[in-house]
Amino acid sequence: MMKKRLLSVLMIAVLILSLSANASASTESEATTNSFFNSDGIGDVAVNTVPLPSYVILREAHYTYSGKILISYKTANDLNIADYINIALLNDDGSNFNVIFSGVLPPGPSGLRFLPFKDNKRVLMGDYVLECSPNINNCSSTQFIPIEYPSSLTNSPNTFRVWSEVIIAPDNQHISWTTLRADLSSAVLIGSLVRNTDKYVVDNVKIISTVEAFRDDPNNPGFVIPNTLRGGEVKQFVKGGTAISLVGALNRSTTDSIVQDLTSDNLTQITNTPGYDETTIFSPDERLGIVMSTRFSEDTDPAIFGLLPRPHGALNLGPLNGILYTYSVSDVRRFREGNIGPVLININRSKYQPGYQGVPLNTEANWVFASPMSWHPDNKHALWQEIYRGTGTEVKRLQRVTLLEYQPLAPVPVQTTPDNIPYGISDLSVLDSINSNVNVQIKGRHSGYRTYAYQMNPNFTITTQTQYVNYSDDALSYYNGTESLNLNYFGETRYEADLQSTGLRQGEMDLRATFLSSGGFSQTKLLFDTDVDGLPKSHGHATYFGTTLHMEDLLE
Repeated sequence: MMKKRLLSVLMIAVLILSLSANASASTESEATTNSFFNSDGIGDVAVNTVPLPSYVILREAHYTYSGKILISYKTANDLNIADYINIALLNDDGSNFNVIFSGVLPPGPSGLRFLPFKDNKRVLMGDYVLECSPNINNCSSTQFIPIEYPSSLTNSPNTFRVWSEVIIAPDNQHISWTTLRADLSSAVLIGSLVRNTDKYVVDNVKIISTVEAFRDDPNNPGFVIPNTLRGGEVKQFVKGGTAISLVGALNRSTTDSIVQDLTSDNLTQITNTPGYDETTIFSPDERLGIVMSTRFSEDTDPAIFGLLPRPHGALNLGPLNGILYTYSVSDVRRFREGNIGPVLININRSKYQPGYQGVPLNTEANWVFASPMSWHPDNKHALWQEIYRGTGTEVKRLQRVTLLEYQPLAPVPVQTTPDNIPYGISDLSVLDSINSNVNVQIKGRHSGYRTYAYQMNPNFTITTQTQYVNYSDDALSYYNGTESLNLNYFGETRYEADLQSTGLRQGEMDLRATFLSSGGFSQTKLLFDTDVDGLPKSHGHATYFGTTLHMEDLLE
């Protein structure tokens, strides 16, 4: 019987690191700064800083469904009081600042999030639901009602964190979340949020990410067929609540934004760049999106790792994406010069037009994007936060883009999120019967084969080995060569590729990349000093369709 493996597209490191963007603060808001761009189809846009009172130390901000801004913040008076939180509502332009809660709120086991319900009466906070009476706009009283997740998750020794991201559907009834696993993997689940007397209970829970990475190949004994890779870090319900935008990978080895249908087996790739694209938050009419992306950061974009498309590339590179996140995203927030967006995109152009880039919304080099992102219900404004680099994530500001010429369509109508998901798994116990290690062979649909081995060691190091032998699925590309990864979050990580693609789609990877991780998830650096073989620890190139990228381009 073939071994099972829980294989989320993104490893736990990516999920843990993405949380660091939400633990920041701000000082007094600076004067509004406008920047204008021609966005080629979207029209001109303007970016400005939303003014906040000088005493506000910003934690998180999000548009409500009524078009207000809901923020959590600290002040100098309560900065050192554990678990103290302030919540306020303000107009889109920063006026009419109204405090709706101040006090101690002990965070649940997974932390605090901040996502308004469409009913404009409640806010999903991860381990709580904030209920406002009579509504958020006129909040005269508040209650924080705890959420009870399935005990098979909360009590399992294999659960590292019950949720890393959690989202609420527009039907106000369904939530989805990403659970972090102790075996350096993750699982995506969905369920109904049911209000009881003193708590919310998550009911009718299903796993909606890939559990078995492979299935036996019925036509080729001894070979396997890779299953569709579903799952990742959930970001937003879309298509009226019948699909989810999440962090994943489909046609590339590096991460992209993917939409996963809940009514069918369909997966749709939204972004398609060789670098690091993590999140697409869709506008109400779902024709536009804002994306966290390294695509406009020439010196830190890890595009060399994703330039050459290769079959099942997310299997080969998957564990390395955590290192790439630290290097090109979280370290850019901390100290490394670079740009992680956000980027305003036309969804259709992003899906179908090769080389489409969108509109960069970052206006100052030292201010760096931080989650979350959200849209005003008028479809002409979007909101995000930025951290001032080098301040230890303690200085934040609130940024807003205004679409000056865009004519939105009507918002996508709300639908009830389905309970019967064709690939959903109701038996959550399968998560505790996983063997992470595999050693398999995959037959090309046209010719050749490839081997793949994954080994997670007790000291949380990971090794992968891939070999292609005249492998082709489409008779357009034939792959020969190898990829290998020795990953160590607390030391040196080495990725090597000696891989060629011949046929109509020609390219190659001939490179070595050595990363040094300091203190686990805290910092990552590319090493270029001399290795034992006399060559630099990081060197080489990748080429595809006339584009060549060099490891030396990332030299700091």
